[in-house]
Order: sequence, then structure tokens, then C-alpha cells
Amino acid sequence: MARKKTVLVVVAHADDMEFLAGGTVARFAFEKGYDVFEYILTDNSKGSYRLLPEVLIEISAREAVEAGEVLGLKQVRLEGYPDCELNEVNPNVLRGQIMAVIREIKPDIVMSWDPFAPGEDHPDHRMVAMATLEAAAFSSNPLFYPDHADLPHMVTEAYWFAKQPWNAECIVDISSTIDKKIEALFKHDCQMALTIDALARESETIGANADIARDMPPEQYRPIIEMGIRQFCAAAGAKTGMAYAEQFRYEKLGMLDKVLGTNFVEPDF
Repeated sequence: MARKKTVLVVVAHADDMEFLAGGTVARFAFEKGYDVFEYILTDNSKGSYRLLPEVLIEISAREAVEAGEVLGLKQVRLEGYPDCELNEVNPNVLRGQIMAVIREIKPDIVMSWDPFAPGEDHPDHRMVAMATLEAAAFSSNPLFYPDHADLPHMVTEAYWFAKQPWNAECIVDISSTIDKKIEALFKHDCQMALTIDALARESETIGANADIARDMPPEQYRPIIEMGIRQFCAAAGAKTGMAYAEQFRYEKLGMLDKVLGTNFVEPDF
């Protein structure tokens, strides 16, 4: 019988996971029966053209929990750092906070932004990526943060995602969960509004006839976003004959298989 695993998804913002890994997370939760936890580091306070930060923070937090329910998550945890300011946090502090969550939850698998993918413009994504890699790689070492409340824990697998995937040979078929992915994304309504408003400004700037306007209501922008998500996931799936897919750089974090030449640790998909 296959071993039940625990998954921890570490992201900078509410909706990061849904955009790039929501279908896979749904498969982990609903098809594999794994316990999946999400740790969101920032408050999303700069993620809108329409809302004031104090309003946005409250709405975004509520929507993150609702999206987690759609995807079958056990918990959505919000750290609350100011949006777009993670580069101001001491990297050792950020790494330690993520490691503390790892030691508490004891995941077999971590998922996060790829620390080595090219073209990542967002400082929060870059900070979370490297801090998560370091936290997962050394969470079993008792000399790292010996003051933590929970005992050291070994993480053995990582699924790294990126806007521009690098060396990402793990293609996960999400044809069975694409609708869940989209449903969860739409729970982040403030972030979907941000997406369409950014597209509208880009369209205006270059003079494109994209039929996208500022301040579009949900009934108008949701079909546009759904079309884009389906096209993006269809392109990833087309490489291997899948209707819809998500793409990851899969990594074994331990050394057992490398040293012994075995395959004790293998990806689920």
C-alpha cells in the first residue's frame, strides 16, 4: 500500500499556488488523500488597482482560506509580512520561520517557487524560493535553530514551480482537476481583478485591440482569465499528450538514492 504523505506549499502571495500548482495540489488532496498545508508569507497589501491596502488584506486572507477549501487543504496559514517587502527580512529569520513550520507539520514534500528559475522579477518570489530550499534542505539538522519547539524533520521531495520553468521535466496531468484549479483561482477575486486590470493597462500602453478594459466586473473578466489558464495548461500538457498539465522541477532533497543508487524516493506523478 502506498505511503500517505504530507505536503507543505510555501508561497509569497495568496493565488501563487493556484496559478502554478493548483491542479497538482488538488490531485494530492483528493486523489492521493495526502494532507496539504499552505503557508503564505505576505499580506497581499499591494495586489490591487482598486482597493486600499487595509481592505485588501482582509479580503485576500478570507479568499485564500476559501480557495484552500476548494482544493482540499488541511490548513492555510498566513504570516502577514508586508507585500513586496520580503527582501527587507533577514534571510536567516525567514529561513528559520519556514523551517519551524516544516518541523511542526513534518511534510514529506515541499512545493514552492523555484530558486533557480530564470526571469523571476518579483522579490517576494525570489526570497521565498531560496528560503524554502534552505529550510527544507537543513530542517533535519538539530544544530539549525535548536530553539524551535518541534524536533528536526527530514524533507525528502520538492516540486519547484516558476513562471518560466527551468529544467522542469516533471509534467503532472491535471485534466481531472483543471476545473478545481479554476474554481480555486476565482475564489481569489481581488487578485483576478488585479490580473485583468494589469492586462488592461498593458493593452492600453501598446495600443492593442484586446477587448479588455479597466475595472471590468467579474462576469466579464472571469471568462478571459479562464481561457488564459486553460491555454497555459494545455500548452504544458501538449508536450506529453495531456489535455492539461502543470510543470515542475522535481528534486530529491535527501542523498539516500544518490549514494546507494536506489529509487526509494520517487515522484507521485
